[in-house]
Amino acid sequence: MRTARRVARLALLALVAALAACQTQTVAAPDYPTLAREANAGTAVSISALREAFLKSADFADRIDKLVPLEEQAVEQMVDEPLRLGATGSAILDIYFGSLTGHQALARFYDNLGETESATAHRDWSARIRADIESSATGKRESPYRVLSASEAMAYLRERNLSPLGSMYHSTDNVAFMLIVSARADQGRLDTYYFDLSGAYEATKRSLPEADRATFSPGTLIGSLAHREDSAAQVSIGAYLIAQQRYADAQNWLRAASRTGNVIANVMLARLYQLQARTLEGKEHDQAMEFALEQYLHAIALGSDEAMFALGGLYFEGAYGEDNVDSGIALLRQAADLGNTDAMLWLGHLHADGTRVDKSDDLAADYFVRAAEAGDGRARVSYARFLLDRHDKRAFDPRAKTWLEEEAKANDAEAMLLLGNLHAIGVGVSASNSKALDWYKTAVKTSPDDANIVNEVAWTLTVTNLDRLRQSKYALSIMDHVMTKDAEARKNPAYLDTWAAAYAANGNFSEAIRVQQEAITAAESQSDTEVLDVLRQHLEAFQNGKAIIDSVP
Repeated sequence: MRTARRVARLALLALVAALAACQTQTVAAPDYPTLAREANAGTAVSISALREAFLKSADFADRIDKLVPLEEQAVEQMVDEPLRLGATGSAILDIYFGSLTGHQALARFYDNLGETESATAHRDWSARIRADIESSATGKRESPYRVLSASEAMAYLRERNLSPLGSMYHSTDNVAFMLIVSARADQGRLDTYYFDLSGAYEATKRSLPEADRATFSPGTLIGSLAHREDSAAQVSIGAYLIAQQRYADAQNWLRAASRTGNVIANVMLARLYQLQARTLEGKEHDQAMEFALEQYLHAIALGSDEAMFALGGLYFEGAYGEDNVDSGIALLRQAADLGNTDAMLWLGHLHADGTRVDKSDDLAADYFVRAAEAGDGRARVSYARFLLDRHDKRAFDPRAKTWLEEEAKANDAEAMLLLGNLHAIGVGVSASNSKALDWYKTAVKTSPDDANIVNEVAWTLTVTNLDRLRQSKYALSIMDHVMTKDAEARKNPAYLDTWAAAYAANGNFSEAIRVQQEAITAAESQSDTEVLDVLRQHLEAFQNGKAIIDSVP
């Protein structure tokens, strides 16, 4: 039990991890005391080697136990007592000479004394540690920074003049234990940074008695940290409980995290209150929505574009009254200006349709392109659709084809479908029925159970006025697959209409009539009056032994 308690404390204080895999070496690597002496004497010791030796040192547990409280003390002194940083910084480096916080503290201390040379030496060390962290990662979700500890993650952000305003833990298939931090520069937007702490998780697991390792998991570690008032862990538990629809329990954890200033907790609390409001009526509903508003406004004050987008959407949709619709559009624009691609995408669609904003193809294109240039795959697909819908009156942007090809390489079936449309009608490329058909079939092969993709491909290949592109047998086969397998698709009037059209195109009008009647019944039960006239026209055609032909794509 003493061992388990000690490990839990180490996890809380440092989340320290061995980062390097074991390698066969013919010469033993220098131990930590040797490297620390060399570094202190001015030798350009490798940061990675110093960290690795520190992790392997025999007295590592004692050192880390002393190190983290001193690093926390130094952070406080940097704000209020810079002249006390000399003793604290020196004590930190005596324990671990590679501490980013220690070098930051001494650089600040010597700056206050006017000792430029000493300050510069410690700033150089800080820069080298930062460069080492950045040497093999980008800090994005797919490439998190590998750091020695959670405290080193925060020191790294300080080195970049960023202020952490919220954090949570997360696990993925590739990273067992990840720290996600929301941080921003002064008056800037909140950005998200990812740190790989999976080594800390593995180190903690290795330190447990063998009998306890089988039951140890990321959730176990997060639970331990949360009960010790780690706000990142509290947010993680809150997110998990929301997913489990255990709203009351989630609320308790998220409130605890929000009291420490964790902006991620504010955003999650707002979403939680929204979810609760859906099940409430009257004053209770209004109160839940007011709680959500309060949390969103707090997060917006801290620069959260995510909160701007969410609250903007609520305002726009009338959740807080018609008087706030314009405020919603303003918030969406504010979020877009801060780089929120969700807001850009929504504004692109709004301007394309003229919904509560000026109808403007130029503004729509601008928002789509901005989001596409930021790498948003949905925006790239939406922009291509936008251009295809207007190909007869708006010049095609060659970037759209390039973006579709990039998304297709990433197995985006809708991008493949749209590439098929480009080749079918010769927009941005030379017209080619064979290439179009290849893309359509590749899209279906990639997502054979995606009813949206299958329906769109099947409709095109069933009713197209391009004779050489029509593939009615193939269209019927893929619709048969989806409609007999997907119960929800079977309730969709549009999908039933496509299925009936495919039967008619293959000469089976009796089945076409039966399925089309099913489509009309479904539309009537859903009060989908907009499509009923079209469905009835198609039924009449089938009853007269006629297939549907349309100018698609």
